[in-house]
Amino acid sequence: MLEDTLIGLIVKNATEMPDEVAMREKRYGVWSPMTWRQFRDNVQRFALGLRALDFETGDNLAIIGDNKPEWIIAEFGCMAAGGLPTGAYPDSLAEEVEYLISYSEARFLVVRDQEQVDKILVIWEEIKDQVEKVIVWDSRGMSHYHDEYPFLERFEKVLEIGTEEEKDQKDYLLKLVEKIDPAEPAMMLTTSGTTAKPKLSILSHENLIEASNSYGKVVEMRRGDELLSAAPLPWIGEQLYNVIRFLTVGAHYNFPEETETLRKDLLELQPYYFGGTPIVWEFIISTIQAAMDNADFVKRYFYNMAIGTALKCTDAELAGKDPGNWNRFLHRVLTFLVLRPLKNKVGLGRVRMAVTGGGAISPEVFKYFKALGLDLRQVFGQSECSGIATTHKADDVRPETVGVAIPDVEIKISEEGEILVRGKNTHIGYYKNEEATKEGFTEDGFLRTGDAGYFGEDGHLYVFDRAKDIMTLEDGTRFAPQDIETRLKFSAYIHEAMVCGGERPYVTSLVSIDLENVGNWAKKRGISFTTFQDLSQRPEVYELVRNEIQKICERFPENIRIKRFAILLKELHPDDGELTRTRKIRRGFVNERYQVLIEDFYQDRKEHDLDIEIRYEDGRVSAFKGKVIIEEVR
Repeated sequence: MLEDTLIGLIVKNATEMPDEVAMREKRYGVWSPMTWRQFRDNVQRFALGLRALDFETGDNLAIIGDNKPEWIIAEFGCMAAGGLPTGAYPDSLAEEVEYLISYSEARFLVVRDQEQVDKILVIWEEIKDQVEKVIVWDSRGMSHYHDEYPFLERFEKVLEIGTEEEKDQKDYLLKLVEKIDPAEPAMMLTTSGTTAKPKLSILSHENLIEASNSYGKVVEMRRGDELLSAAPLPWIGEQLYNVIRFLTVGAHYNFPEETETLRKDLLELQPYYFGGTPIVWEFIISTIQAAMDNADFVKRYFYNMAIGTALKCTDAELAGKDPGNWNRFLHRVLTFLVLRPLKNKVGLGRVRMAVTGGGAISPEVFKYFKALGLDLRQVFGQSECSGIATTHKADDVRPETVGVAIPDVEIKISEEGEILVRGKNTHIGYYKNEEATKEGFTEDGFLRTGDAGYFGEDGHLYVFDRAKDIMTLEDGTRFAPQDIETRLKFSAYIHEAMVCGGERPYVTSLVSIDLENVGNWAKKRGISFTTFQDLSQRPEVYELVRNEIQKICERFPENIRIKRFAILLKELHPDDGELTRTRKIRRGFVNERYQVLIEDFYQDRKEHDLDIEIRYEDGRVSAFKGKVIIEEVR
């Protein structure tokens, strides 16, 4: 059946609604549409073009670039040519790209532009015996490149070759669908890579379609719904919640003009569904709070009244209590006058359902968006289970949990407290890593997630942290650092935080400030500064952050509250290996990098002479030095 494979879904949608919009891309300020017929034809032509260029069944293809229709065409074109696609994050460094290309054994590459081609040229000596062609979809300013490097090919040229081949193979995709086994591999996606280099998880057509359909039984999506491609395409979250669902329901998939214009394009499009990692939601709150800090007294007064009243009603609703007639009335009035216009201003005015996943989200962040009137639900999943295992139901949302198992998925907790998942959504295994695949499953077929958690009396799944990251203080108190970190990041002034304390007498934290918000706060108070480094060590900024930490940690037991902290001289950054490309802390690496600073927390030192290496986007490495103040939290 056509519904059983991803290529079949493309054929089905193109047959049933050939002239309806499948995708739109914003170009030069205008949303340019592509119909389902055009999308199917492009996929078919790209597949035939690849075959004509000697791409063979069983070959692999890696895609590197920002979210664009060409990314999707290349992905499904590769599948249709009998290959296995994978993707690298567009901001990956050259050595990270080299690792993915070598590990995935990609013979063909599809890249966006000159920036990505330059990375390929840096590593060409390492991959030239493996890679046959590098296909570029935006060749502006690169005419001399194509003359100099014969392995480069234009994306449109591949389509032209495919168009010629199509004359003799008009129904290539239709005939292909009859041969595809739904259990066959469809794509490879990288794992998070928080503890080591990422692995490649192999997902079948069946894995992805089953996950999408099971999720659809909990959260309805309708034909023609507007989706915005906001998260990186190499991430399972974007693949499942946008790409696969766009195919299964026949939605409209929209691409922003550039990553930098996402906020403006979100505001313009006003999608029906919107999802992102916790950092996306933290960023939106941070933007709103910073705007309110700079607003006049009247706007700030009514905003505080509106959000305060909304939070009271939300807290009561989540606790199953009555907020009272006055609060209900005031909430309705202020929602109409303040919160609804605010939602429209950030681009979430038409969102019927929003999702957060890919990491723990602070209950305060979650409640904020519920108070704003957004139907926000949390999901739990990873690449190995097609991005989803649990979610909230519409009438049973609890901020501290990740909900209940989606239909047709089993979840249990091992004796060691690890969350285990079984269902048709669990992956085939890791590419070229049989040992890790075997270790990743129990004897009875449950996927080992590596996350620690438990089921509450309410039937919801509570996730602590990665099992390896749970810490124990010297007095035997166990705590989840991620829980403290996610709450700290609710502050508009704290961009990132890493909690320390394993086998130590007390809890400490490394903090990275939000440059824009703290900068605006400082300017408003007449506090001068020159650089991020200068601003981070200002006494006034330390006082600001100390108060934020103190306020947030009040909710924790006394013995796991943060006792000492330091503000880093720079942001934690993926280019320096401190974060993954999905902005999760690589805890082991950060612990090693700042080991001496962390030791100084427990030596009662007041300052630390930091001396580390940092990496620039162009690959250059340089020394980074400075004095870091260490302070107490009163």
